[in-house]
Amino acid sequence: MSLCGTDYAIGAVRNMYRESRQDSAVVAMPSKLQKGLPRRTGSLCPECLKVIPATLYIGDGALKMKKTCKEHGEFDEVCWSDAEMYLRAENWAFDGVGLENPQIVDAKVCPYECGLCNLHYSATSLCNIDLTNRCNLKCPICFANANAAGYVFEPTFEQIIYEFAVLRAQRPIPVAAIQFAGGEPTIYPQFPEIVKAAKEMGFPQVQVATNGIRLATEDGFFDKVAE
Repeated sequence: MSLCGTDYAIGAVRNMYRESRQDSAVVAMPSKLQKGLPRRTGSLCPECLKVIPATLYIGDGALKMKKTCKEHGEFDEVCWSDAEMYLRAENWAFDGVGLENPQIVDAKVCPYECGLCNLHYSATSLCNIDLTNRCNLKCPICFANANAAGYVFEPTFEQIIYEFAVLRAQRPIPVAAIQFAGGEPTIYPQFPEIVKAAKEMGFPQVQVATNGIRLATEDGFFDKVAE
């Protein structure tokens, strides 16, 4: 198997998924995944976060979800604005290879005991690691809500290295790609060392979700990270 598990992944997908085209239709192998609409599923109450029964259906050309919480009432939400596009995408859904060594081995229901757990059909492909919730900008709107928590979240170097080890130990396919995020990840005190450690531990792809300010303005910083 290659370092990133590419050969294994391709073989697994070929074994589990076959398609044939007839009248422009895609026919997939049998799957444990529920398909078609309408159908029953489970969701979360947006108020109390309890798992509640839900129904996926088509309404006004969109994929919608209707669900009822005994305590907080009924909710009717748009999940996908184009139901036709959703159904086309659903044709390509197939069972993943799962995990041979999940962190949680006896989970009974998602998403309360995730870790990744034994209920997952797939494995981590790209892992986002928040290095800090600090940022060197103060934008009026922030996807990550940086600088707004009222406290600093910043895992230690040792904690991040442990996370790397867990990701690379994932079986049958080790995690191949990581992305450092935040906040602004480049202001993490040991950012160059973290990038170097990631490459040394075998991640073929290392990404950074950055505003680029420190890389562009601090003398020598870009070169140090690139090394």
